[in-house]
Amino acid sequence: MTSLADRVYLMASGKAMTPATEGPAEIRWNWFADLYDNPRWGLSTIPSFPASAAHTVAELCRATSTDPTADADVVADQVNALIARWQAIDRLAAIKGGRAQSEAADYAWAAVAASSVDAYDYLAGVEFSGTETVSCAFWAQLATQPSDVAEVRINAAINAWESSRCQGPTTGVAA
Repeated sequence: MTSLADRVYLMASGKAMTPATEGPAEIRWNWFADLYDNPRWGLSTIPSFPASAAHTVAELCRATSTDPTADADVVADQVNALIARWQAIDRLAAIKGGRAQSEAADYAWAAVAASSVDAYDYLAGVEFSGTETVSCAFWAQLATQPSDVAEVRINAAINAWESSRCQGPTTGVAA
């Protein structure tokens, strides 16, 4: 049987399926938001990672999926505003990441930085995987929690992804 740490390593190296690497963008961005602020398994549960940061990034993830029925000028304005917000979060992650109070918080800030890169790609119309974001978030859980607690949280995140994939998007997406 493969250990949880080995499973996360295999996800990070692309040798095992990682949650949210494909599917409708709206579902993916909503799951990424939960990866930050879900009260049972999100990064907001990491004691040394500020809950306010987790909630801010989660809100930004939810806002990143744009409405395909919107007028082109509206979408362009939304994309420009989102890019500016992601740039601010990215700068914060760069500052906080190297100065984190714990290994877990350092992984959480790395997840934020990876989400920023994913958002830049998505908003530019480029495919993104989210693998680094997921891997860093899972490593944060492994670094701060006893292995049995980390396993419950990571499995809950994976199960939430599987469940959300079955439900489908509610409004559609486009960038």
